[in-house]
Amino acid sequence: MKIHYHEKGASRRAQPNTSTRIETARSLCRRLCGLLFGVSISTGCLQADVCNQARDALQRRDLSAAEGFLKQCAAANPTLLGPVLDLCGLYQAQGRDEDLVRTASEGIKRFPAEPRFYLTVANHAGRSGQYERALEVFGEAHRRWPQDAQFKDGLASAQLYLGSQQLDKGHNAEAERHLRQAVTLSEQDVDARLNLGRALHNLNRSVEAEEEFNRVIALDPKAPLARFHRGMVRQALGDLDAAITDLSEEIRQNPAYPPSYFSRGKAYQTKGLLSEALADLDIAVQKMPDNGRAVFARGRCRLQLGQVADAEADFRQAMVLEPENPEPINALAQLLWRSGRKQEAELLFQQGREKGKAVRTAQPGEIRFEGSTKPVQRTPVRQPTKTAGPAKTK
Repeated sequence: MKIHYHEKGASRRAQPNTSTRIETARSLCRRLCGLLFGVSISTGCLQADVCNQARDALQRRDLSAAEGFLKQCAAANPTLLGPVLDLCGLYQAQGRDEDLVRTASEGIKRFPAEPRFYLTVANHAGRSGQYERALEVFGEAHRRWPQDAQFKDGLASAQLYLGSQQLDKGHNAEAERHLRQAVTLSEQDVDARLNLGRALHNLNRSVEAEEEFNRVIALDPKAPLARFHRGMVRQALGDLDAAITDLSEEIRQNPAYPPSYFSRGKAYQTKGLLSEALADLDIAVQKMPDNGRAVFARGRCRLQLGQVADAEADFRQAMVLEPENPEPINALAQLLWRSGRKQEAELLFQQGREKGKAVRTAQPGEIRFEGSTKPVQRTPVRQPTKTAGPAKTK
């Protein structure tokens, strides 16, 4: 190596020339690259070793060790799908739903093209009653895979469940919106159409409701409560004979359902068939002894038949069962006034006026039976068959 000396300076330090500096730099670069390559090989081996250890632990069914290795493997390989799927399988096998859903939710963000994550998250949301979340996830999955029947059915179920929930809360317009979506996704779904008809009836859109119940019965002539609801709609439309026919068929198919007797009794009463009406209303009261409206309807029928003492007893009982309802109060006041008991009648008239200002017990067209304020109970939940998403109600 050529050494150059400074012409000045006491020390006369040696300096490499230009070519020597270039060669030295290249040598340093080769050494540095060698070190980095060695680190890369070491890291890659470590990552592969962790993933292999995870597989070995899974094969030994050492789930505790496998979980730790899988987490390390997933963290070291953020683009690798397998470890995340294995973690989900591990949590599912252990019944750790919270960890399963958390991992699957992260999986949706990291691997949006993997459908299994969507199914896991949406199904769990449906089973947990988180219908908005189920609707969100099934909706995104259906947009990605519109031909996949699992996602289409799951989305329809989520719409149905959310619509039924809104219906039970009395949010009928919101219920109709979700139930129409359910019907659009699944045109043959009897449950969705039945509940859509109920929502339309509660919105006082009786003609549309009747058409929907017609479709239900065409799809399933023995669908529970379909003829009951159509009978109620026809009664509201003034078609009493058709209403009685529907309610009679519902009673034949489902004799244990008390509101059918109540509704048919009122239809008979409107037609002036008081003996038939009283027979049905007696059964309704026997089956629903705490229902003030059924007791009050029987009292009115008894009064029309001239059974004044029995009518008075029914009115008083209805007042106890529904103390905020002004109807039995006013009916009893009129009965007492005609009977000459004007002092008590005047007090009741005043009470009835006060109650009438404060109370409105139902929305237009809404049916209430099971208690003084509770809507009629729906039929039991039907568990889903194709997905674990929201079940359906009839």
